[in-house]
Amino acid sequence: MHQIQTAGEQKYYDFISDRVKQARTGMIVWASLLSLALISLFNNIVIALILALAGAALAVVNVRSQQQLKEKLDHIADKEEFFCQLGAPDVLTAPEGHVLVTKDYVLTGKGDISMYYIPDMEKVEVGLKGHTKKSLFLTDRQGIRHEIMTCAQNTGASKEFDAVYQTLLRKYR
Repeated sequence: MHQIQTAGEQKYYDFISDRVKQARTGMIVWASLLSLALISLFNNIVIALILALAGAALAVVNVRSQQQLKEKLDHIADKEEFFCQLGAPDVLTAPEGHVLVTKDYVLTGKGDISMYYIPDMEKVEVGLKGHTKKSLFLTDRQGIRHEIMTCAQNTGASKEFDAVYQTLLRKYR
């Protein structure tokens, strides 16, 4: 287990805590299925085999997921600076959208955890879906749009959305 040493590291691990909990729950599920398979081996070999196969399949998916989560920080060139930025008082936190915006990074975590280095991005855009939904995108230099957050228009989350958009817009001026 990694020893947390700075406020920035604590903020990062708090940010990914839901994904960590999902991974731990998944580990409990597949370990339980394999344990049941072992117990069932004494009563019904077919059931034991089915449980063992299901447990093994879940184990593979879960271990891959845990590995991908650990590798998220591998793409950060200067981890010390990254954690310093996360610990800075000017970090914009959007809890509803599960977004953090630092001086040089945008972290999103609604589904998968994603980290974007702002200087590598070309622009920030808003996409509208009718009069009900809006999405915020960062577009990289290859023209690929990365969705940062989505919300229904004219809601409380819309204020959070606008704050993230304005913060990112200032970085591109």
